[in-house]
Amino acid sequence: MNFKGKKIKICGLTRREDILAVNTWKPDYAGFVFAPGKRRITGPKAQELRELLLQEIPAVGVFVNSPIDDILSLTGNGIIDLIQLHGDEDRDYMMELKSCLAPGFPVIKAIRVRQAEDMKKAEDLPADFLLFDTYTKGLYGGSGKTFDWSMIPDIKKPWFLAGGIDSTNVRQAMKTKAFCLDLSSSVETEGKKDPQKIKEIIQIVRSEQPCQKENLDSTADNLSPKH
Repeated sequence: MNFKGKKIKICGLTRREDILAVNTWKPDYAGFVFAPGKRRITGPKAQELRELLLQEIPAVGVFVNSPIDDILSLTGNGIIDLIQLHGDEDRDYMMELKSCLAPGFPVIKAIRVRQAEDMKKAEDLPADFLLFDTYTKGLYGGSGKTFDWSMIPDIKKPWFLAGGIDSTNVRQAMKTKAFCLDLSSSVETEGKKDPQKIKEIIQIVRSEQPCQKENLDSTADNLSPKH
């Protein structure tokens, strides 16, 4: 896909109906969760869904403190195209994982943000992308709550923005320097992905791109800490 501007990831897909909605509205990434929680799916289920998913849409596998062999079994079978580490994985873990992957296989490291320093320090980690999510005690993600986006520092590495992005604040999220906006619970109704909400959020982002592109740099600079 060659859409300019902000990318969109719809995460937590669990059903055939979710895939059909994603295939219709074509976000830039689709996410499968392999970590404990209500959106968790198994390898065989992920394979079934991946076979339904348009090949042009990369699949992201979300993991929390998983054994590396578990991840490799999914990358080796072509089920996922990117790895998202959403737990306590440290530099050594990431280095070991990358040593087992094909060269250039993308790794995203999620950071649960409490302060700006958390994000700045993460830039040195051996990940290809970062993902900034809201810190919620006792949860590794999926809280559906935002954090203060104005404290995001200037990060050279491309990063995803997650946590409470919905149709009411997505235009504000687009003014950040995020590479990709990551949504899950906000495009659900009664715990299931809602095709109408997926359509709405993608249409907002894509229709806003021309205007947003003109103002992105100056707006994002205003949101960054001044030095």
